[in-house]
This record gives sequence, C-alpha cells and structure tokens, in this order.
Amino acid sequence: MKLDLTLPAAETATGAVAQPVAPLSAKGADLIARTLVDIGIDTVFCYPGGANLEMLDALSRVSITLVRTEHEQGSVFGAQGYARATGKLGVCLATSGPGATNLVTGIADAASDSVPILAITGNVATHWLGKNAFQEVDIVAITKPVTKLARQVREARDIPAALREAAACALAGRPGPVLLDFPKDIQQARPDQPTDKRFTPATPAGMSDETAQRIAALLSQSERPVIYAGGGVIASGTGEQLVALAEALDCPVALTMMGLGAVPDDHPLLLGPLGMHGAYAANVAVNEADLVLALGVRFDDRVIGDPPQFARHAKIVHIDVDAAEIGKNKPVTLGVHADLRDAFAGLLAHAARRDVPAWHAYLCERREAHPLRAPLPSGAAHGSVLTGVDVIAALAAMLPPEAVVTTGVGQHQMWAMQHLRLREPRTFLSSAGFGTMGFGLPAAIGAKVALPDVPVVDIDGDGSLNMSVNELSTCRRYRLGVKVLVINNQWLGMVRQWQDMIYSRNRVASSLVDPNAPQGADEGHPYPDFVTIAAGYGVAGARVTRAAELPAALARMLEDPSEPYLLDVLVAREDDVYPMIPAGKTYRDVVFGPGQAAGPIAAGAF
Repeated sequence: MKLDLTLPAAETATGAVAQPVAPLSAKGADLIARTLVDIGIDTVFCYPGGANLEMLDALSRVSITLVRTEHEQGSVFGAQGYARATGKLGVCLATSGPGATNLVTGIADAASDSVPILAITGNVATHWLGKNAFQEVDIVAITKPVTKLARQVREARDIPAALREAAACALAGRPGPVLLDFPKDIQQARPDQPTDKRFTPATPAGMSDETAQRIAALLSQSERPVIYAGGGVIASGTGEQLVALAEALDCPVALTMMGLGAVPDDHPLLLGPLGMHGAYAANVAVNEADLVLALGVRFDDRVIGDPPQFARHAKIVHIDVDAAEIGKNKPVTLGVHADLRDAFAGLLAHAARRDVPAWHAYLCERREAHPLRAPLPSGAAHGSVLTGVDVIAALAAMLPPEAVVTTGVGQHQMWAMQHLRLREPRTFLSSAGFGTMGFGLPAAIGAKVALPDVPVVDIDGDGSLNMSVNELSTCRRYRLGVKVLVINNQWLGMVRQWQDMIYSRNRVASSLVDPNAPQGADEGHPYPDFVTIAAGYGVAGARVTRAAELPAALARMLEDPSEPYLLDVLVAREDDVYPMIPAGKTYRDVVFGPGQAAGPIAAGAF
C-alpha cells in the first residue's frame, strides 16, 4: 500500500501548501526532479530554505513524495531510516548554510554504518561562492571526509549525469552517503543539451574457487570455529546464505549490532550479539576460537576491545566488500576482498560439516551460566518498579517478526540490542558506529514512510528523545503511525553509568531532573513531561509508573497502527547495563553486575 502523505484539506485551503500550477520546464531544478524520478526515487525528506526552493518547486510537480521534517537533521535521519529499512537509496534535501551543515551529523552517521543516502543541498549563486555571502558554506569541503562522493555541480547540463553517478556510487560496493550541491543559478539555468553519460561503478572481483577451497581447508582443521558476522550481511541481503552456511558447517554465529536480524533470534547456532555489552557466550566464542570467519564486519573497537588480545589464538579469515577494512584494526590470516553475494556461493559450494561437540557443549555451558535474556518481571502483578529490561522484554513478546524497531543512543539502545527478539533482517535500526543521540524518532519516520503497513516502534531514552522530540509534529502532519516508547530514568543513563564506574560517581551534567522543582515534586512527574509535549503536537500518549500498568499500556500503544502514540515509562533511576566489558579490556574482564567479574569461568579457557 502506498502511504497517503497528502496534507489535510483545511491546511491546503489556507494556502499553507502551494499547489502545482504548471508542468515542468527545462530549468536545472526540473532536470533534478526528472532525473530523480528516472533513477527510481519516490520519496525525499526535506526542509525548505531560500537556496532550495527551485528544487522543491520542481519536485512538487513529479511523482515524488515530499516529507517535510521539523529540522534538517530529521530529514537526513528520515532518509537513513528509509534506506536502512529497505536497502534502497534514501534522499534528503536542505538549503544552503545552516541547512546544509545541519545535515553533517547524519551524513557522518551514515558513513559509519554504511547507509546509502543522497544528500542534496542548494547553495548561493556561483558568482557569490567564496565571498561569504548570506548562508554560504563550502559544504563539499566539509563533507568530503564523511562521504563516498561530494561534488558541487557547476554546469546545469551535467545535472543528470551527476545524479546518476552519485546514486550509483552510494549503492555500489560498501554502501554509504554521497552529497551533491547545486548553486541557485545552476538550478535556474536552462541548458540546451544536457549531458547524460552513464556511470558504472567499479565492483570487487568475486571470490575465486581456489580461495574458497583454502577457507574450506582451514575450517576442516578447526576444533573451535565461529562465524563473526555484521552489517555487510544485512547490506548485501545474504542473511539466508549466512544461516545456510552456519547450518552446513554446524558452526556457532556471533553478530554485531549492525548484523542483528541476519540470523533469527531463536536459531540454535546463534550465540547473540558480541562486544562491550554483548552476550558472554558470543564474546567467549570469538576470543577462544581457533578459527574466526569474519563476514562483513570492520573489527570495531567496541567489539574487539584490546586488539592484540582479541581472538589471539585464532586464524582469522576476513571477507569484506571494502578492501580498506581488511587488516586495518586486526591482522588477519586470510583477507578476501569480495562482495558477500559472490563469496557465499563459494563458501557454500565447499562447506563440509565439522563435528565439534566439545566446542558446542563448552559454549552452551557459558550461555547457561550467564544468559543474556531476562524473564518478564515477576513483580508485574504487584505494582513493582520497572527496569528498562522489563519494558523491552515485555514489548518484544508483543511485536510481530516483521516489526521495525529504531532506537536512540544510550542504555535503552543496549537493552534493546540484548533483549529484543529479532528474527528478520532490517528490523533493528540503530546508530551503531557513530552513536548519535536523537536518531530514533526521525529514523522511525523514515522507516514508516517506506513500510506503511509494518509496525514501527522507536525505543528511546529521555535524553536521546529530547534531541528530536519536535519530529512528533512530522508524525502528526503526515499521519504516520510511529510508536514512541520512552525508557525514562531521568538521567543521561550511559553517561551516569560511566561516571559512576570511572569518575568516582562525580555525576557532572548527566541528571535530567528539574533542579528548580520542590523536593519530591518530581516523583511520578518526570522532566520534561513528554506526554504533555506530545499532546501539544496533537499526538496521543500515556505514562506508566508501575509494572502492573505495563501490559495494558503497551497493548494500547500498539492497537491502532495508523495512530502516532507516545508511551512514557518511568523505570528504576540507577539501573545499569550488564554484562559490560570495560573499554580497552578483554572478555576476561567482563562485569555481570556491581562487583561481579567473570571470575573462574573466564579463567578456564577451552
């Protein structure tokens, strides 16, 4: 079903939205609109300003849906949500100067997580460039370090070719963001004969059969194999091949945050997420393995901790579409530059089951000793105080497999990673590599625009939501049934946790309570009042303060898929995220709770 994003008749009647009155002409802006349609773009997330009005006017006359967010950062995260949920190119549009620079955080975020987006900006006329004109900025220079391609188009006839090149570049190989900047006079120019050359991006060579046989030989000699898979599996759409390979080899699998959903949560070979707040069994597996098959990962510092100590006894085979990632953070035994779509064919052709019962039994013992999953709160019927884990576990039990969950950044993000039941790819959208607070709500908007018939829930923290709560207006304006679940502990929770652990509980600037409220007045009345804020935007909401209220409140939140809704859940104020491997440490230093290190379990390596 195509989402109806037309505005209410009353708003149209007041002149709040201009109606197309003429067909496209031959101006540069019209070439932009036509080319975007030609390359398959159906949605653009935008915010208007003087330097992009020509483009907005042209886009209103073609078959492209315009979604105006309340801030340019909302536009770029909306484009990200659209791209992450579908694998297609997400597009955002901003004006010059502050409009363009407001996109930068979202562009850098997309670069970190390999998300294909096209950021389009307007700029001052070419004769004013470099003269400090009103709202002028060199956005190309600013974004070059965080894009695959950043270019200013100086000739209107080059517009079609520039857009096709940018779109192809964003989607080719390792996906990522691109930016095109269009000065205003280029948007207004009328070229006689547009150039329309086609762009064919370079692609990595497929994995050779000889290499596949070498990997098979390494696997056949292994007593402790593990597959370490990440976002490359999601980006390449090879989740089914990953499951088939794991089953063919009878090999356990650990996933990065970006790889969650590639293997169904209930699959017996899945050990869970790994890394700083990952499952203990997953971290044991990759660190005590004798062979690590790394697929579409980048050996991030939050995963490997202390690089020399990570998987120190293992032979490492690393397959990735980005050659620059191979050996960058961790030396490997065999590096293979290949698209996983090609690599899996060779891996599966030579896959042979390796019976290693002692290894499976050992990891099973570790999983049972320190399980990641938590039961539903036993005190729910007695009105006890909730924890963030309680809330997310209860939500997980109610969501269908196809539901898309976005998150902000912080403790709630880690609890969501640990306790959701993710069974399908592209159902967990989170700012993993860049850790951008405020990501959750606008990303959920983008996902809902892309998938109108799929439930979309933003699990957010009170600190993270406060950075983008204005996007509730976008939900209301376009009738987007995004559900916002606030895990509200009145702290910048992850900051407070680190301050307690590292800075002797010196909680500088991390409290979110109202310092001017009378003592005790904030009990049951958090600051800010998100339910009242939501009502101000015309979005329904409710607050939960006790566990007994939670099941009915979650059911109410989810009952109408077309209605935006905010549920503010007050949880224990000083609950921490565990397990945790302190930064720069190893899995042997894992802490399961206050004062609970791994102890003898980690000391007795396989």
